[in-house]
This record gives sequence, structure tokens and C-alpha cells, in this order.
Amino acid sequence: MDPADAYLKWLFSLLIFVAANGRVAEAIEIHGMRWGFNDRLTAYHINPVTVLIENPDPEPFEGKIQFHQESFRGQQIDIALATSIYIAPFEKKWIQYYPYFTDFNGNWRLSWTQNEMKHSQTFLAPRPVPEKSIIQLVTPENLNTVISGVKQFPEDIFPPLSGATDVLQIMILDHIPRWEKTRREAFLDWIHSGGILHLFNNSNGDPLLFPDSFGPLKRQTSPAYYGNGVIYFHQHKLSDLSPIELKQLINIDTHNSVNPKIEINRNNQISETDLTYPSSTYRNTYYQNFDEVLLATLTEISKPQQIWYLIFLLSFIYLIIVGPVYYLITKYSKQYRTFYIIYGLSTLLFCFIFLFVGQYSTNQTSQIHSLIVAEILPDQKTNISEWSSLGIVSGGNFKISHAGESHIYSTCQPYSKVNGFSTSGNNGHIQVDIPPNSFRTYFHSARISKSLLETNLASFLANESQLEALSIDIRKEFPQQIEQAHFVFGTKIYELSEENNQLIYAGKSRKLFPLLIENPLLDTRYIKTNRFLPFVRPTDKKQEFSSEQFFPILVQKSLNVSSDKINQNISWPEHRGKLLVVAKVPDSLFPETPEIFKKEGLIIYSIDLPLSEHGG
Repeated sequence: MDPADAYLKWLFSLLIFVAANGRVAEAIEIHGMRWGFNDRLTAYHINPVTVLIENPDPEPFEGKIQFHQESFRGQQIDIALATSIYIAPFEKKWIQYYPYFTDFNGNWRLSWTQNEMKHSQTFLAPRPVPEKSIIQLVTPENLNTVISGVKQFPEDIFPPLSGATDVLQIMILDHIPRWEKTRREAFLDWIHSGGILHLFNNSNGDPLLFPDSFGPLKRQTSPAYYGNGVIYFHQHKLSDLSPIELKQLINIDTHNSVNPKIEINRNNQISETDLTYPSSTYRNTYYQNFDEVLLATLTEISKPQQIWYLIFLLSFIYLIIVGPVYYLITKYSKQYRTFYIIYGLSTLLFCFIFLFVGQYSTNQTSQIHSLIVAEILPDQKTNISEWSSLGIVSGGNFKISHAGESHIYSTCQPYSKVNGFSTSGNNGHIQVDIPPNSFRTYFHSARISKSLLETNLASFLANESQLEALSIDIRKEFPQQIEQAHFVFGTKIYELSEENNQLIYAGKSRKLFPLLIENPLLDTRYIKTNRFLPFVRPTDKKQEFSSEQFFPILVQKSLNVSSDKINQNISWPEHRGKLLVVAKVPDSLFPETPEIFKKEGLIIYSIDLPLSEHGG
């Protein structure tokens, strides 16, 4: 055989072998991106972002996919969100992230590593708006059934985490969702925290018959109250209603309240001049940026404080010694041995002095300051919302994790990069770099599989205008040492005292409205630094961390009231009240990691107490 023919035959065989046994792996593909619940983001909140990913390769994909915001110059902003995923060959899968958004949209980048190659894709987010979402929950096969003016959201990608539903205001439902336990619990938690649910008859015109696992949805009296939320049962099919009729039905509650649990007369709005804030712009900015402002306040309390004037004085003395003093010693000393001994000893002495001052002029141990709102659920579980600032002296790369389940973490830093990443879910945590003598702030939400506060209404008496008598029995699960206890009813908040395993109303009360417009965070000493010397405080006074200072903030968050929209006619519904207990944060709610030596925190427990047969 001709050598050339043999070579061509060999080359042809090699090409066939390569084609049959080898191929370049294809990168995973991004097919869909859902921003929020209705392709619209709510500013200054955690929003779910859902991504549809396809694996076009015959080999499975398994790895970590990160999602982060970046500036228009391509620089990372805030912390990266990470999720680990497995996608079978030629399969598609939805993954979900829970980023914090301000009123800025910006670019967001998905990045991953596949076959030792880095891949990424960028997306422009829609501009966030102040309003929360209104959706119709549908099955995936019914996405094409359009209702004018209402966005549809597939039930199979409803967030399984309670902290991801805060931006959802109203939901329309005309079928029984096919959910596993986690999504069902997140859905019921959303209603309990203040969601508005409108139930309609199914496509056959029959009322929805929910199983026991859906609890409050089995009631047929409309409206049915469940925690801070409300459920409306409508005897109509959605297809029988015009867009105008549907809009009128779902706006029943929003015409009368800022939240389903708060009744407000909108015809008697309080004027801007009656409010006590410096300016409307500053006030609105405060309410929108609540998480960021609160975390900045905690930072001023927990960050390590250096005694800078002592360090500057020691530095000046050291310069004098190594300059003129050493010069005089070398000029007039005839023995060089004396100079070297003095030089060595003095240098060693100052090394120890600077080491001692650098360590002990700070808060020597790591410390954390936390504010927590604990919502006690009817199923004897607890939803946690936490704002914390962790001060670290030594510095390093730390894993911040908590007990519980359904975790969501955010650093709420929309203007700077945070080195690290956060994950969500039952094993959620933050892995973050904290420099020496520095701090890290974060927001955290979670669900805990036990009740942290158990009570029983013993006696209750009220007249047409106010509460007259109240006693609440304390059960086994109750804080050991409470700071304050109050009961919200009607237009007032009533102070309770602890006596003989009971909380008793002894006659002290105040109007609810003035409390809900108090804003101690506007005290600029908590967030204002010295303009010329930011490291020097004119009055090196330790910031306060007391229940009296933060009580208005904790009440506002536990009642879930948007304080910039309320007026003097605010009133709690008469058929139920809410018990609020302020106490020190128990050790079990502080981070499991890292090890923290000094822990300070305030927690407000909130639990709904039905006062009549109509209570939820």
C-alpha cells in the first residue's frame, strides 16, 4: 500500500474515533429570568429572582452558580449569592436567589465553572418600585390564561422560604396548589405576617375544599383573619368577572387599611405638618432604607473603638526618642555598646507598648449586637427577622451560621463590595472576610421549629373605648428575664407587669399612633462621624443599647406597619390583640459560628391572642 494512502487511512480512522468518542462539552444555558413575583422588583426589600437553567450536555452538571450585582464598569457590588445545583443531561431546572434591592436596578451577573472553564452571563434588572406585588397563582400549564391587570406566577416556583415572600402583598387563587411541606408552610407564613389572599371558586364553579394541611383556608366565613393577614372567600369564578369587577373585589381591603390587620380611615389623613420629622424627603428615605440605617446604627455600637489619641501620643514620643534622643546618645556617648543596648531595649519596649495598646485599646474580644423580631406562629414554630453587627478584633475569613431552617442572609451593602458569598435554605450561611479591628453587618431571616413564647389568655375585659382588665398566663416556654411587656388593642398599647406567672394590666397605656412615628434612628449621633477626623470622637461616649431606645423600632417591625403611611385613626381590630414581649436575646439565637465572646441583643416576641370566636 502506498505510504500516503496508509497515512490518509490512519488519519480518517482517527477522525472517526474522535467524533465517536470525544466532543467538546457544551456550557449550561440560561433560558429564563423572573424578577420578583411579577417581573417587577420592590425597592429596599429581599426579592426572589428565579432562573431557568438547561444542561445541553450528555454529562450531568454539578457545581456552584453565583449571582451578584455589579456596577456598569463591571465591579462587584454587595455580596455574591451562591447555590449548588445538580442538573441531569438535557434537563432544565429552576434555581432561586434572594438578593436585596434598593431603588437602583443595575447589572447582575451569573457565573459558574464548568470543565475547568469559567462562564458568566449578565442581565439588566428592572427598575425597583415602592409598591409590593399583586399576583394570580397558577399551575404551570395554565400560564396562558390571562387576567387583565394581574400578573401570573407559577406555583411550582413559589419560594419555599418564609423570608422571601415579604414583597408579595395580594394573591388571587382559584385552585388548590400541589405543594410540598416547605412551600405550603412559606405560603401560610406569608398570610400570617400580613398577606392578603383572595379565594375564588374553581373552573367548575365549586368552592375550594382545602385539606387540613392548609389550616385557616378551610374556613368559609369571609373575611377570615389569620395572624396579621386576612383571607377573603368569594363565591365567583374568575372567568365570570370583568377586569373592573375583579379590581373592586381585590381592593376591598386596601381601601380601608395599610395592612389587613390595621383599620384606618383614609378620609382623615394627618397632614405633613403634624409629623415630627425634619423633612418629608429625609423621612421617606429613612423608611425606605430602614435595613441599611438600622445596620449602620448597630455598627456604631459594635465596631471596635480605638483610643487614637493615645496611639498618636505614643507615636510622637517614639519619633522624639529615635530622632533627637538617639542623636544625643551617639554624639556624647563614648561607648557604642551603651548606644546599642539603649537602642535595642527602647525599640523592644515600644514594640510591646504598641502591641498592647493596639490590642487593649479596642474591644478586646469579638462582639455582636443584634435586634430580633420573633413572630410566634400557630403551628408552634417561630419566624425570625434579625439585624446584627459583628465586630471582630483578630480578623479573618469567617462562616456566620445560625440554628434553625429556611435561612436567608443579606449584607444590605448596595454601594460597596463584600468579599465572600451567602447561601440560603436549611444550611444557609455567610462565608465572609472581616479585616482586623473591623465589623460585618447582616440581615438574617429564618424559621425555628419550636415556639419561643407560650401564653394563655386568662381574663379580658374592655369597654367601648379601651381595655379595662387583662391577665395572661405564662407557660413553660417564656423568657426568663423580660425587659418590657405590652398588649396592643384598639387604638392603644397597654403596659403589662409580671406577677405570679402572669402578665397583668395595671392601668398604664399610651396611644399607638405616637409610638409608631417615633424614630430614634434619626438621632444623628448614631450615624454621624467627625467630618475632619473620622477616627476621633469629640466625646468618646459609648453608644446606648437599651430596650427604651429601640422599643419603637421593634414595635413597628413586629406590627409590620409602614409608619410613613399611617394616621391618627390607626386602630387594632377589636376581635384580637397582640402581645409584645421585649427581652434579652437568648444565646440559642446568636450565631453558632464564629465563636463570639460578648453578645448583646434585644428581641421582641409577638403573638396574636384571639379575643372572641372571630379571632384568628
